[in-house]
Amino acid sequence: MNRIYKFILFPAFIILITSCRFEVSPWDYDFQCDTLNLDSNLMWLKQIEKQTVNTPDFSIAIVGDPQNYVGDFELTIAKINKIEEVDFILLLGDLTEIGVKQEYDWACKAASHAKKPILSVIGNHDALSYGREIWLNTIGPYEYTFTYKHTKFIAYNDNKYEFPDVPNKSWLQQEALIGDTETRYHTIGMSHIEPWWDIDFTFTDELKAFGFDLMLHAHSHKFSYWYKPSVKLPHLITANTRDVKYTKVNFTPNDISVEQCEPECIPATAVNWSDIP
Repeated sequence: MNRIYKFILFPAFIILITSCRFEVSPWDYDFQCDTLNLDSNLMWLKQIEKQTVNTPDFSIAIVGDPQNYVGDFELTIAKINKIEEVDFILLLGDLTEIGVKQEYDWACKAASHAKKPILSVIGNHDALSYGREIWLNTIGPYEYTFTYKHTKFIAYNDNKYEFPDVPNKSWLQQEALIGDTETRYHTIGMSHIEPWWDIDFTFTDELKAFGFDLMLHAHSHKFSYWYKPSVKLPHLITANTRDVKYTKVNFTPNDISVEQCEPECIPATAVNWSDIP
């Protein structure tokens, strides 16, 4: 009788497991996500720029730290989709909590609802596990630049938890230089983490000397917008996506303005960093 049961149950077991799709290992990093691929989004952004070449003003949305709030991340994307003047989205890191493939897949599916290009910067959590390999293979380089309507955006890696010798200050200085024949209205830096005051107190001074006009960050999970009084270089930190939060930045050839959105937007003003609680 036992042999008969084994004869019947073993083929049934084989059919069952072969008909199911499951992950062999959470450490796999063979993963694709066109939604977040840097090259694809930069090509899309160039198309938008060509279509709006006679409109110098534009706005962007900044999103950060969606790792524990993937559902709210999707809702945040849906909210930004409805803002016509926003041309693209900056996603400033910590898409994941521990940097595994399944988390990247969740973030990719949430971001796939975007109707605007998404340009991402790696966060410290994204670099855990096999996250660094996934990022390079799927999204793109840790550091890159692009120019949109005469405003240059410089994305740099400052995740000291996971990377040695960051940020690359000489690279930042070189990229911030304005060419002799170049027309540039603004120079914008973007990274996951704001300057590390405990080990590099003068970094904001150096960034100002390099020629940056505004720095964009995430990481702290709450909104803040500050400057060092002696430098006056604004650093904007966007909140996490919990309960649908993001930041909107508006650009004209002569001005930059910031709006804090939770989810409706109100104007924000930079304050002395020492006054931040």
